[in-house]
Amino acid sequence: MKTKFLILYAALFLNLFYVCAQDGKMSFAKLKEATIFFRGAELTHETTLNLQKGNNELKISGLSPILDKNSVKIKTVSGALVSSFEFSTDYLTEKMPNNEEIKKLEESIANYKKQLAKINTNLKINKELLSMLQKGVIKNVEGSENGLGINDLKQTLDYYKSKSLETEELIRIDTEEKQKVEENINKLQSQLNQESMKNDKLSGILTINLISTISGSCNITISYYTMAARWIPYYDINVQTIQKPVKITTKAKISQTSGIEWNNVKLSLSTATPSFGKVAPVLVPWFLQFINQYVTPARSETMMRSMVLYDSDISENFEITNYKTLTMDDYVQQSENQFNIVYDIAIPYTILSNGKDLNIDLVNQDVIATFKYYSVPKLDMETYLVCDIADWQKLNLLSGKANVTYDGTYIGDTYIDASSTQENMSLTLGSDKRVPVKREKLTDYSSTKIIGNDVKQEIAYQLTVRNNQNAPVTMTLKEQYPISTQNEIKVDLLKETTTWSSNNTDTGVITWEIELQPGEQKIFKIAYSVKYPKGKTINL
Repeated sequence: MKTKFLILYAALFLNLFYVCAQDGKMSFAKLKEATIFFRGAELTHETTLNLQKGNNELKISGLSPILDKNSVKIKTVSGALVSSFEFSTDYLTEKMPNNEEIKKLEESIANYKKQLAKINTNLKINKELLSMLQKGVIKNVEGSENGLGINDLKQTLDYYKSKSLETEELIRIDTEEKQKVEENINKLQSQLNQESMKNDKLSGILTINLISTISGSCNITISYYTMAARWIPYYDINVQTIQKPVKITTKAKISQTSGIEWNNVKLSLSTATPSFGKVAPVLVPWFLQFINQYVTPARSETMMRSMVLYDSDISENFEITNYKTLTMDDYVQQSENQFNIVYDIAIPYTILSNGKDLNIDLVNQDVIATFKYYSVPKLDMETYLVCDIADWQKLNLLSGKANVTYDGTYIGDTYIDASSTQENMSLTLGSDKRVPVKREKLTDYSSTKIIGNDVKQEIAYQLTVRNNQNAPVTMTLKEQYPISTQNEIKVDLLKETTTWSSNNTDTGVITWEIELQPGEQKIFKIAYSVKYPKGKTINL
């Protein structure tokens, strides 16, 4: 009965749609362009209407049901004037029968649920039988006045053992089967939820009134803003060798849940942030007053909505007839103005309204970088290869995650902070065993002496660095000495300390900038004394 009702309902809706189309009242607006912001997007649709001379009332479908009505803009040609418009949501689309894929999933879930119910019944019966068996044996043994004979007792126990083992095995089998069936139901339900996101969508309808001075066709462009889309920048940083430039690929993750499918749409990615009612802040007088210590100031909480976004698929329909090696640089045009950066993509994309991420390469840049080895043996005996990129602000990078690859091997990820004020962007490319570092305490230079009412401790360490590569390397080596925060404690660097490249007295860090030839080994020393009152203890 329910199926017949849905079929009748669908037929009624299609018939109504057909009549409206015949009268020229309904038109479908195809999505042509989408400008996507970090949060939200401006969508542009186009359609052609047949107008009569005078007043015309028409309905345009195909729009997102999730739009800001205040952002709707309608442009016409051929002298037609838009006198008014009204936006509404078509709820009939949501009640149309689901597609075959959803029906198959629902049928599979129903079958598994029947199987699960049967298994639960078997489990219940077998558990009750096992309980009855246990109670029956106990009653049989305890119920006899004279007790059971040896033979009768043996038969009873043998029967109980055999029957209980058989029942326990049935319970085990049913329990394992129940677990498998429940896993299948969960998987099918997850797939059904995903399919429902694709198909169970509402439709936006725009009713417009136009005044035309002539009869004929009229091209109309409709644009509006929707919150149900976003893009996120991220990067691939590839270092082949330290002799070659670093390749930085700017990428984008795009997703949308606008309720309509974006089929072969021209995309533009913008770093602009549309403002809604925001104005520049103005300072007001700041009055001081005494605070009543017995009254706790009330706290106000601002509730903010957040849009949940998911990952997204893409189907791409674009024919390339040029046989040369192509990259996305051939199809992405980057422009910059005072407020934002825009990436215009020439390739049309299809993005489903399921919230899944579509990953697009935007710009490839070869950047000159400086490579050096870095080691702090007091904290870590590893030697790390570090890449420094100068003037990175000129690369128009945005804040985002970056995946780092060195010599074809994935090293890990880092984060590019576009708001950073550092002159260089440093990337750690991993440790290199071919440049070992050793740190050891020199007992010959370390001693403790009593001088009057004071204790003087002298401590020295030796750092050994070796280049086992077949090419020269540049290295930064750091070591630390303690800093006194009290007048009674005095710290001095001793003359045995190897001459440093820099000494930060505020942090107690000595830095040596060195060059190591292939197979070369160098030794560095740090020695310092600490003087403090006798009877006191410090941690060295």
